[in-house]
Amino acid sequence: MKIEEPTDARLENLLRGLAPAAVSPGLKQSVDEELQLDMSWLNTPSRQRRSPRWLASTSWAALGAAAAVAVMSYLPAPSITAPAAAGGTLATSTPTVMPVSTIREWEDVKDEGIHYNQQRLPEQHVRVITRDRQSWIDPRDGAQITVEIPREQRLVLPVAFQ
Repeated sequence: MKIEEPTDARLENLLRGLAPAAVSPGLKQSVDEELQLDMSWLNTPSRQRRSPRWLASTSWAALGAAAAVAVMSYLPAPSITAPAAAGGTLATSTPTVMPVSTIREWEDVKDEGIHYNQQRLPEQHVRVITRDRQSWIDPRDGAQITVEIPREQRLVLPVAFQ
């Protein structure tokens, strides 16, 4: 009388008898190459270069200073002469005050939309409100003179739709 093994035990014995297939040389070589590539990335120092936080704000400040210098060099230097002397004689033509600064501040920019001119071309209308502040100093007594001039300009800019 022969006793048969249960089905699960027979399957386990069959599976224990199986051996895995050998690794092909091509697969082994490609895995080695990829591992070497990964290891080379780990060995190189990968420092990400970041600009310091202050660099961006310093750049904007430098851009603003350059714009101020450009505006100051564009505007004509004011020529203010001394008032007439008490004796009634006119003052000399040399200025008695020295210019200190000229600043133009933008207070508001209003977009007035796109309008079409007589040739049926689109134009962007913009209203710019600025304030010019000019300062002078009297070298004789150190008195400072500051004049503020409000300005309103209407700009018409060409528009190109693409």
